[in-house]
Amino acid sequence: MRERLAQWVRDADALDQIHRFRLPSVPAWLSHVGNRRDGYYTSLVGELFERIRDPYDDDEDWARLGNALTQAGTLLQGTNGQTEAAVPDPDTALFAASAFYFGGYPASAYLTLESVSLDATSDIYRSCHDLLARPTPLRTSRVAALLEALRTGDLDEIRRSKLRASTMEREALESGPDLWVGWRLFSELLAKFELTNIRATLPNGGDAFWDPLVSSFLARKHPVWDFFPSQIQAIRSGLLENSSTYSLQMPTGSGKTALTETLLFWHLGANALDAAIMLVPYRSLASELRRTLVARLQRMGVTARCVYGGTVPPADEIRELHQAQLVVGTPEALSGLLSASPEFLSRVNLVICDEGHLLDGGSRGVGLELLLTRMRSREPSAPKFVFISAIVPNIEEVNAWLGGDDSTVVRSDYRPALAEFSLLVPSDTLPSAPVDLEVHPQRPDPIRFSISSFLSRTDFRYWNEGTRRYRTHGFGTFKTRAIAAARKALPMGAVAVFAANKLGTQGVVGLAEELLRQLEVPLPIDNPLEYVKEQARLRTAVDYFEREYGDQWIGTRVLAVGVVLHHGDVPQESREVIEELVAGGTARMAICTNTLAEGVNLPIRTLILYSVKRRGSDGRTDDLLARDIKNLVGRAGRPGSETKGLVICANPNHWSLVEPVARGEPGEEVSGALLTLMLRLRRALGQRNLTNAMLEATAALHTLVDGIDATLIELAAEELGEEELGQMAREIARQTFAAHQATDPRSVQLVEEVFALRARRVEGVRQAGRLAWIRDTGARVRMLESVEESLLPLRTRWDDIETARDPALVESLVQWAWDLPDMRSALEEVPGDWSVSQQTFTRVVDLWLDGAPLVSIAERAGTEIDTMLWLHGRMLSYVLQVLVEQGVAILGRLLETEGRVLAPVVMDFPDHLRFGVSTSAGRILAAGGVRHRRAACELGESSEFNTIPPEHHAIFTTARALLEDEGTWLPVLGRLVFDNTLADVASGLRRQGPETQT
Repeated sequence: MRERLAQWVRDADALDQIHRFRLPSVPAWLSHVGNRRDGYYTSLVGELFERIRDPYDDDEDWARLGNALTQAGTLLQGTNGQTEAAVPDPDTALFAASAFYFGGYPASAYLTLESVSLDATSDIYRSCHDLLARPTPLRTSRVAALLEALRTGDLDEIRRSKLRASTMEREALESGPDLWVGWRLFSELLAKFELTNIRATLPNGGDAFWDPLVSSFLARKHPVWDFFPSQIQAIRSGLLENSSTYSLQMPTGSGKTALTETLLFWHLGANALDAAIMLVPYRSLASELRRTLVARLQRMGVTARCVYGGTVPPADEIRELHQAQLVVGTPEALSGLLSASPEFLSRVNLVICDEGHLLDGGSRGVGLELLLTRMRSREPSAPKFVFISAIVPNIEEVNAWLGGDDSTVVRSDYRPALAEFSLLVPSDTLPSAPVDLEVHPQRPDPIRFSISSFLSRTDFRYWNEGTRRYRTHGFGTFKTRAIAAARKALPMGAVAVFAANKLGTQGVVGLAEELLRQLEVPLPIDNPLEYVKEQARLRTAVDYFEREYGDQWIGTRVLAVGVVLHHGDVPQESREVIEELVAGGTARMAICTNTLAEGVNLPIRTLILYSVKRRGSDGRTDDLLARDIKNLVGRAGRPGSETKGLVICANPNHWSLVEPVARGEPGEEVSGALLTLMLRLRRALGQRNLTNAMLEATAALHTLVDGIDATLIELAAEELGEEELGQMAREIARQTFAAHQATDPRSVQLVEEVFALRARRVEGVRQAGRLAWIRDTGARVRMLESVEESLLPLRTRWDDIETARDPALVESLVQWAWDLPDMRSALEEVPGDWSVSQQTFTRVVDLWLDGAPLVSIAERAGTEIDTMLWLHGRMLSYVLQVLVEQGVAILGRLLETEGRVLAPVVMDFPDHLRFGVSTSAGRILAAGGVRHRRAACELGESSEFNTIPPEHHAIFTTARALLEDEGTWLPVLGRLVFDNTLADVASGLRRQGPETQT
């Protein structure tokens, strides 16, 4: 772009930002933009047609041109940009959309035209509009024919359409400029479409094999006709056809999920007897994929399922694996499942590892590395790996470890919506000094600019009715400025304010409290409640949160003013409610931790970085890694929702951490968590010898121990001798990423020593005749002695328990778990000064099983709701849940050897604990997809379930009949839970097949 035009674009962008932020005045240096807007528009259109002939080297310049044309269109309308409805005129919108499309930004193209009507334009302009906007129905026959060719795979017809358009373009030269411009655009758009449409990109794309996938893409809310450049690059590199391992570095939002869906459809369609697994690090991401990728593949005929609830798979889940083609889940859930089903494991020849940078994510990274090592050690039948991450600079190293080479690394810096960076900078050291907004501070002139007095005393001055005087709300803190900046950004779209911590004045709770303080007085800044599209929907959500967490919980209080609070302690069912409110546009502002970056796709236009430093429980402060900041800011500007995103760093002292990301620098390399753990273990050991007892007594090493054991149990089942098992254990140790990375031989030796120690432990289990227990249940070796010596003797009988509410059962299980290393380690992390006794924790478990909401449990346990949320997320639904399911699995086998039996309700108790329900019906409803605990508990207590068999179809059919009585159930459940449960029950019946539709 010519320098003079680039300066003009910068100035127009500055003026647009001033209007969008509703600043009171326009500085004199920007007056020329409004005075010469016709000339500006003409220059941009000229630039567009010049670049059609001579394209930009950098495709991001196309996106900048598209955004500039959009802004110019609103200026030409004479709008001051202060209304959300301001859209460019039809011709300008079409030119802007064309710029986006030529640059490989199809999502921005159709978004630009979404609200534009072309009723008064010519047929060829309507054809251009149809091709870019993909409306339903299409308004021109030529694009309808193009779409039909895409649907059926007639690539020749697409080629012929391009040739006809080229002919019409030449003929239009004789008819005048308007007609020629239309045909020129359409011809060039078709030329682009011919190269980038989904059929053209797929191998043998015209083949009927692809029809289900193509139909799925075309039927989506935002129809997919083209692949993104990042997806095209990956597919054309051989990702689909090549059996080699691949690693993909693709930024957030660049189409990884759709690319993964395409890969899975291809692989499982071409290899119908094989299976694939997809590893995701978080239950929240697995839950999202269950509703999106997995559901879509199921509709295309792929037998796909999600597992992410526990570590010991239920027997029916194992039985169903014989027909599964794809399983998506967390490493801990998949590890147990693969151990319990060697037949399924033998069919797995594709392993997709999403968010792969979490290889160095503490215990989660250790588990992931060991599971990948376990899969790659299956020579000669190791699967194809596809390792995906947005932020691994040394991805070639990871790819080589997994068996790939340089030709199978795909790097892309493409983002479908650009992210712009800015910085809040006080104009003086005084607390009351105005705060400027520096835009593009990392870029040179002529791109960077500054908006003076972005925040000033005027924004915080209000009339106090009590004193009958004007007062000023203090704005000298970064927290106040971050919240005020977020409020100012509301007219542009959804806003998220990020803090690295959850609790405390520097965390998201502190930000939420600051928001409420600001809203207590009538500041002249936008109020989030004014942007709530559906007040009734918001009220039902507030009612839900009041029932579950109380009206005094900070999350409930901010939701009442139109803002959501999103962090890792919020239970999954409620996080989904929050995410739906933002995704659906009901709430436009979020206050969040990095849970926002954990795979959840929300339409965030502006991201305010309040703090990128994390304060630990020991008071120390750690900087966020550059690659984690990069992953986070990738959430600003989502394809299909925004054409660009804005990132505002609210604290200039933190800009040094954000600037490398803004400059596009690679960030820190990934060093596997296993290597880090080995280095720490070496230091801790000193001169002591490592023993299995030491490994099993240290909670921080349990993920390591369990991952190694799962691998060795597979080998031990092959009747290897003790010496051979030990030797193979050492060989596998040398295949870990830790061994691949280690520069000190002592670290490799330590990894080998740990593997050899666990080989001896597994051999002891085999000699005791208990190997099948572990293999068949997915239970953990280190739990054997504890269950046999401590849990089993707690009751003389285990077959006389009739209900999950049995207080003696709960007391026995908590008593056994209380002194285990896992529980003791978790107890040390309890926030605040609350000391949890065994008696109190047992009472919490009782109340949880009884169906009490968390607010009631907190009150009766004598603690704050935030502490109870932590206790629930960390101890109740994870640590205790894992211990109990492990203990029960082993306990059943121990009793079997003694000729005794375990009561069915005890066998099912882990699920009762997981879902917080006490009845069999409630457990089946929750396991079958009823997302809200309140519904599973209340419905499960109904007497109607006493006379029907405890199986999925009967339970769900009865639940559907019960819910027909809205007058009874609506007051009990509340509107949000009632409506969601109706949908969940219907979905649960559909999943059981046509016979359940009666």
